[in-house]
Amino acid sequence: MALKTRGIITQVAKETTFNTLATFTSDDVVKTITASLNPKVDMVDRKCLSCSVVKEAGIPVRYTADGSVEVEIEVQDTSTDLIGSILYEAGFGKKELPATDTGCLIGLEGDGSTSANKISKPDSGVDGTATLYEVTDGDVERLSLSVRKFFDSGDAVIDTTGVVISQVSLKFSQADILTASFSLEGAGFAQKDGLVKPACATTAVLPFVGKNGTFTFYGTSVDVSDLQIDIKNTITNVEALTSEGFSDKLIVEKELTGSFKCLLTDFSYLTKLKNQTVGELFTKVDADTHTVGVYAPRLKISDVQVTDDSGKLIEVSINFTIEKDTTSGNILFLGSK
Repeated sequence: MALKTRGIITQVAKETTFNTLATFTSDDVVKTITASLNPKVDMVDRKCLSCSVVKEAGIPVRYTADGSVEVEIEVQDTSTDLIGSILYEAGFGKKELPATDTGCLIGLEGDGSTSANKISKPDSGVDGTATLYEVTDGDVERLSLSVRKFFDSGDAVIDTTGVVISQVSLKFSQADILTASFSLEGAGFAQKDGLVKPACATTAVLPFVGKNGTFTFYGTSVDVSDLQIDIKNTITNVEALTSEGFSDKLIVEKELTGSFKCLLTDFSYLTKLKNQTVGELFTKVDADTHTVGVYAPRLKISDVQVTDDSGKLIEVSINFTIEKDTTSGNILFLGSK
């Protein structure tokens, strides 16, 4: 019988040692929209003469995997963390719990109109009323993950190890569920049988939907659609004779970009593009008693495209690049509570 996608259960856990399978628990189950993992074998050609015109089969030298995971953006039942929190932490680079004063909640207690409502650097180790995922410019722990995928056959799994997040995409679309997708690069895989399949992940909290939100760009409120923010992590594979395959995967560069659409009301965006004017971005969306917010303190517009199809309102697409703020040192924050 063919296997069905409805029976898939995905677990994601932090590794103690790179490319060594983590210990999974029921808390590691992530409710996913999609979870694709593609095992691969890197082969090397034989060097010797084979006394035949037929090419000999190569020899496997390393086992890798790539794929992606997509989740709805929603808060967990028992904490302010997002569902699949370890994926955000690995993709952004750092997770913190801000202090309890409202200035630390990246606008979750305000409208983003002042800096105090957007971000205040949390004190180290202080618990608070929100979770903060942060892109930083310093030395941060590189998280490698193990991903286990159960199929509806019950006890059969594919384990992928040494997984590093190569890209994060946050998608805030109007009148639709907000989503986050994660591109994965792994350093090993194995197939196993006879494991106990965990229960499906269920939550009482509803996901965030793109409506009744707040969005400010260059300090001005804008009615936007199809907001997307991307974090692209450039990964370098470390190889050594003393290891099997890759001995490590290191993130050596981060590129942060984004885009959105809105109706054209003036030509100020073209002026900002030409002059490379520095601005900022803040957005937040509520769901019941929960809130998710994004803040980028420094960005520049990189491209402006105007669509003037006949019989329609004129729409403009804005692309931008997120940079490190030279005063605060902050780059990008995603907060949830």
